[in-house]
Amino acid sequence: MLADAKGHTVYIYNCNDDAIDQFTCDHPDMPQAYRFAVCGAGDPAKCMQTFPYVIAPKNAKSGSQIWSAIDLDPKTGHKAAAGQADALHVWAYRDRPVFTFVGDKQPGDIYGDSWGEFQGARNGFKAFTLRDDYFQNAD
Repeated sequence: MLADAKGHTVYIYNCNDDAIDQFTCDHPDMPQAYRFAVCGAGDPAKCMQTFPYVIAPKNAKSGSQIWSAIDLDPKTGHKAAAGQADALHVWAYRDRPVFTFVGDKQPGDIYGDSWGEFQGARNGFKAFTLRDDYFQNAD
């Protein structure tokens, strides 16, 4: 599991639009209604309390094309306008913000895992897990 600087589990949000075209809806450029429904009963403020963003330092930059720090509007979940005073600078994986969970009280807790539809895989949150499927024991 990945964790933030305090050791709390990091979560990713998964979403596919429930329509014929099955567009992804987990990117900040897409409507945030599904995410707000799953983590805050439609209320963006409640959603931010339940699954807060992983805040990045103001000068945070990544040398990776996969990880970045982006500015988001906390009221809409969309990318913030340049110079927006209330913007949050948050960590993102593949340009999608990452989160922690209010119910995780100590390092190693994963109470937010599988939160949402289809155990968090269709519209919800999953603990960010890395695994090496190709590792072979030399023994």
